[in-house]
Amino acid sequence: MTTSTVKQNELNKLRATLDRLQNEKLDLQIALITSNEHGDLLQEHLYRLGTSLTAEVQERQAAEERLQTLVQAITREKGDLEILVQILIDQGDNSAEEGEKARVDGLTQIANRRRFDEYLLQEWARHARIQQQLSLLICDVDHFKLYNDHYGHQAGDECLKSVAKAIAQCVRINDLVARYGGEEFAVVLPHTDREGAVRVAERARSAVAAAALAHAASPVCGQVTVSIGVGCRTPQPRDATDSRTLIEEADRNLYLAKHRGRNRVTHQD
Repeated sequence: MTTSTVKQNELNKLRATLDRLQNEKLDLQIALITSNEHGDLLQEHLYRLGTSLTAEVQERQAAEERLQTLVQAITREKGDLEILVQILIDQGDNSAEEGEKARVDGLTQIANRRRFDEYLLQEWARHARIQQQLSLLICDVDHFKLYNDHYGHQAGDECLKSVAKAIAQCVRINDLVARYGGEEFAVVLPHTDREGAVRVAERARSAVAAAALAHAASPVCGQVTVSIGVGCRTPQPRDATDSRTLIEEADRNLYLAKHRGRNRVTHQD
């Protein structure tokens, strides 16, 4: 092989190598350009993502602040409502207590005439619906004026307290003992026939006698006694709001008990 041939071969190899290097350079340039473009896209995406996350964080912080403000407002309102509810409860308790006091006799601490009228009307109407017997006792302290004249009004008040206590011990939980007026007491006996009412009346009369309250001015005996009139009716629907007949019967029998010598129970046979 001649020298010129060798040189030509070497030249061809160098040209081939140069072409390959130029191609590789071109590929690297294209790859670099593509990489830069991808980097720009990635950076832009990361920027948008960061901006979005920042906005979301800010929005959540604002929402949390609003929620905290709302919670604080609700807490304040809850406290105000609790105070208001307590005030209303206290006022209701006071009103109920005042209403209850308005129906209690200040001296004897049993029901007063107002409570008696309400309860009797209520039970009269109820017994008219269920068609059962309702009984009433009217009790009168015998010769109480003479007691006051002899012992004084303060002693008279203590006497009425003792009589009220003695009568109240003879009744059931649903019965009502009330101060009817002055030295008179009334007992409402729901679901009670005449015979049962007479038994209660006799127990009440005996309980007052057993209290052994001295009454030196009494023409009946030397201690406080009571006369009791018994009334018993089965209310009729047409008279559901009129309990006068029951009161009139008990009052009439009380008059008879006094007329017959006092310290006794009188009822219609």
